[in-house]
Amino acid sequence: MNEFVIRTAEDLKQLQYGIVPETEIQLGIELIKSGVITNDQLRAAMQHKRHPRDSLVSVLETMGVIDHANRPLVLASRLGIPTVRINELDMDAGVIKEIPSEIILRYQVLPLGIVGNRLIVAVADPAKTDAIHTLNFVSERHVDVVVAPASDISQMIERHVLNAEEEEILIELGNNTDANEEHHYSVQMLKEKASEKPIVKFVDSLLHRAVSMGASDINIRPTEKGGDIYFRVDGKLLLQRSVDHRLLTPTVSRIKIVSGMNIAERRLPQDGSTMLIENGQRVDFRVSVIPMITGESVVIRVLDKSKGLVSLDALGLPANEIQRMRNILTHSFGIFLVTGPTGSGKSTTLYAVLNERNQRGVHIITVEDPVEYRLDGIEQIQIKPQIGYTFAEALRHILRHDPDEILIGEMRDLETAEIAIKAALTGHFVMSTLHTNDAPSSITRLIDMGIEAYLINSTVVGVLAQRLVRRICKHCRETDPDESNLKAYFKLPADFVAQRGKGCFECHQTGYKGRLMVGELLEVTHTLQSLISKRVNADVLRDQAISDGMSPLAQNALMLVESGETTLAEAFAVKLE
Repeated sequence: MNEFVIRTAEDLKQLQYGIVPETEIQLGIELIKSGVITNDQLRAAMQHKRHPRDSLVSVLETMGVIDHANRPLVLASRLGIPTVRINELDMDAGVIKEIPSEIILRYQVLPLGIVGNRLIVAVADPAKTDAIHTLNFVSERHVDVVVAPASDISQMIERHVLNAEEEEILIELGNNTDANEEHHYSVQMLKEKASEKPIVKFVDSLLHRAVSMGASDINIRPTEKGGDIYFRVDGKLLLQRSVDHRLLTPTVSRIKIVSGMNIAERRLPQDGSTMLIENGQRVDFRVSVIPMITGESVVIRVLDKSKGLVSLDALGLPANEIQRMRNILTHSFGIFLVTGPTGSGKSTTLYAVLNERNQRGVHIITVEDPVEYRLDGIEQIQIKPQIGYTFAEALRHILRHDPDEILIGEMRDLETAEIAIKAALTGHFVMSTLHTNDAPSSITRLIDMGIEAYLINSTVVGVLAQRLVRRICKHCRETDPDESNLKAYFKLPADFVAQRGKGCFECHQTGYKGRLMVGELLEVTHTLQSLISKRVNADVLRDQAISDGMSPLAQNALMLVESGETTLAEAFAVKLE
């Protein structure tokens, strides 16, 4: 389907608009008229709706009537709605104010321009009838919609809504704050400052902006003059802005209030959590506040369920490695380990394994610290070491709770590892993580912890070691001149052509957008078991694992360079680790 590129408000006048239903009944009628579904399919879909909040289109997708991936374009075509690209549009700031920013952020919609008395609004999915209804309700004009890619809308919101709103808030805060004011606030003053409308808007805007940019963390670092705010995007910290010292304390206090912390306590670390609804999806935030000599440092982990829960096929491993992993996961009992440094995506992989194994009739219990994502059909336990409820203590109890499979957030000590071994020996499938640099080292790590070699041979069925590498931005891809001479380091031919990202708005000038998993999958074969019994070192285990079919981390990273997915610099970083 052709997408019309909108660059100016004049381009909007060339578009012809179709019927945009405001209710699901109207949507169903229009889908029948356009031939997308039949009367019988509509009746069947309405009967299959188990809850009023279930959308008609989601039920039709479950029935296989509509393809989820192509839904927006198919519906736009059948309803006569124009499909456009808006990432080059020169926005009018006045048009943005036609729709409240809360509505723009909640439904991820964007007003583009005014034609006559009609307001043209971009939506990602014309099936979201609640968004269409809300737009017509809050606008004083007739609303016509166009369909644009969700990525375009998100980027334009970040550029023209969030940035502008934050600037206005900071200006308002600065004008309302006395530069000479003493900032040893009382608790009551902290509460009052944190409840002021500009502070509330600033913190809300900060959280929405982080989700919009796909950040995994928000860092607020106190300095002598104020504070610096960073977002961690694709594993790298990006400085967003610096704030005046007059604004830092109220901002931190607001974060502590919404996270359920004690704002009067500024001497001890505190942990809390909060959430928001972004585009109909719940996003959780895990908050940590630690006092520094310059003030309170805040780190907010963004837990976006829509991005954190993926299938095995979406992890990024080659198809043959995914098949090898599925073969390992066919075991009805044993231990499967995922290893790597902090931030290497181990939790995401384990959740993907859980999704794979979460079948009807299988009782799965997890023991985590913390529980990052809540999973339907799985019982999850949050440990609390401060009251003595540790991994080991929880595991002792759940073995009497009739689980078929167990996920342990991390094997931190010998006691936890011994209970996991016992669980595997008694017919349970156990999944867990270790902190080692590669897959063979996980075996020697267990031996160093005090686990007998024969117990490892009897229980461990596979180990996946992994890293995350950044993906080259497709919008600014160019040939890599390899100024650091990494081609020679990897012994690549002189005519080898690698790629890199130059840096653009789409990737926040980093040259990268998104990340890929690089892994090495070790399967515990009979030959490997005989070496484990002899307590050989990790290098010998590695050589045998490669002979048995394991493809090493560095080799797999280089394959991603050859396919143009990542850069030589990212592959080099994996090899160094």
